[in-house]
Amino acid sequence: MYDLIIIGAGASGLISAIVATRQGQRVLLIEKMSQAGRKLRITGKGRCNLTNTLPLKDFLKHCGSEPRFLYPSFNKFFTKDVVTFFGDLGVKTVEERGGRIFPQSGKAQDVFLAMINELEDSDCRILKDTEVTKLIVEEGKIVGVQTKGYKPQIFKSPKVILAAGGESYPLTGSQGDGVRLAKEVGHNIIPTLPSLVGLKLKHYNGERIDPSIIGFGVRNVNATITLESGKKVCQEFGELTFRENGVEGPIIITLSRQIARLLSQGERLFLNIDFKTALSEQELDEKLLSELNIRGKEDLRSVLRAFLPHELIYLAIYQTALDPRKKASFVTSQERKEILAFLKHCQFEIIGDFGFEQAIVTQGGVDLKEINQKTLESKLIKG
Repeated sequence: MYDLIIIGAGASGLISAIVATRQGQRVLLIEKMSQAGRKLRITGKGRCNLTNTLPLKDFLKHCGSEPRFLYPSFNKFFTKDVVTFFGDLGVKTVEERGGRIFPQSGKAQDVFLAMINELEDSDCRILKDTEVTKLIVEEGKIVGVQTKGYKPQIFKSPKVILAAGGESYPLTGSQGDGVRLAKEVGHNIIPTLPSLVGLKLKHYNGERIDPSIIGFGVRNVNATITLESGKKVCQEFGELTFRENGVEGPIIITLSRQIARLLSQGERLFLNIDFKTALSEQELDEKLLSELNIRGKEDLRSVLRAFLPHELIYLAIYQTALDPRKKASFVTSQERKEILAFLKHCQFEIIGDFGFEQAIVTQGGVDLKEINQKTLESKLIKG
């Protein structure tokens, strides 16, 4: 008999186990993969962005469609508490641009090792290569879990924490087990979708346009998602990166969270990029006309260098279908409008996302109406 069983030895499971053992509880931590904390060790590109110094009100704006649900939890354990928690484990932290908090070493591995070392010295049993197949419930109360095997084992406890993750980065072990287990004991499940993920674009192929555009990042752009009718859905300003079959980057993954459900419903959506946000359309048109007149003997590709890096010139030529060798003095008024449209309203139809394999988080899962906001305990199953 254990005081607490935790399913999943990722970041949430490890922290939960540490807090529980410090309170004197006998803990069983079960991980289905051969190693604990696999996703933790690659997070933040291997550097592990622990938290952010934004005020709680602003922080919650970045926390999905139901941010108020998290208020009681963050009110008890927020940025200073996170820094103190890891400091007590021996992990020194530093604050970087944008209020982001990282381990001073810059290594996610150090964060993982600090937690696993404490647990190995505590009253916590860690079972790896062990998959939980069933939550055992009797008379509306959790009494234990059953694991997979030739002879399934049953481990008993009056309390279970489900920290099995979502479905993003499935190779790290996040394959929707937690959602399945919750559903089997009666929880309503909101359909899961990839979120904070790159977007695939129709009629866009970086290799065909020019290989140099793959991995090329553009800063200070406006990205707007619109419906087929032209109605704006959402908009973000910042940086995006072109990939072989679509786009990703900070503003794209933020937009993906806001349109995931619409995409899954088959709604036609369009990505509109403004590459020259500092200039109005009229100002840009006047500058373009001036450049074409002054540099009349140069070809169009040369003139476009005044407005775009060479990687994007390939994209401009591809999108407008204009002849890059055409002399500037022969560019027609209609062709100038097409260039202007590319610079201020470059549009692609969105045909999907990069999937759970590249998604940072999972959208959907257990219906929050069935979870106690103050304790995160199931309202359906006691314990």
